[in-house]
Amino acid sequence: MTETIHDDQSVYEIGYLIAGVPDEKVQDEAGSLKKIIGDAGAVVIAEEAPHRQQLAYTIRKKTVSGGYEKHDAAHFGWVKFELGSDKIEAVKKAIELHPSVLRMLLITTVRENTYLGKRAPAVVLASVPMTATVSGALIEEKKDVAPASVEEMDKSIDNMVKEV
Repeated sequence: MTETIHDDQSVYEIGYLIAGVPDEKVQDEAGSLKKIIGDAGAVVIAEEAPHRQQLAYTIRKKTVSGGYEKHDAAHFGWVKFELGSDKIEAVKKAIELHPSVLRMLLITTVRENTYLGKRAPAVVLASVPMTATVSGALIEEKKDVAPASVEEMDKSIDNMVKEV
């Protein structure tokens, strides 16, 4: 009896930070990471070219000489691809060991596009009085109101609740 080995294809996404290379060579470094993925037999589904981003904290990376490089900014990019589950560890290790990769994250994901775009910043209109109508009644929100006492709240609740 012969046993058939079925290569399970899964969808993965690798997010990476590239640092320590000049800005004009970042695209070449991203291309070399994509080549590592492609050489493993992966089918690229989607990708985003790296863009410069300020880091939330300073990341130190050990150099070959034994010292440390400090990075406050890096180029962030990602690649979504489909690959056999038996080959993903080799791809992960090759990208981790790439000299320009500061950090990387590998996740299992779905084929569909789940990117929702950047969120719009919240707008605060503190100086504008807000008005609204609820069931035909005009309600005005007042920002400079002193907190209500317990007695006032009890009286307000009694007025709202009517026994039948």
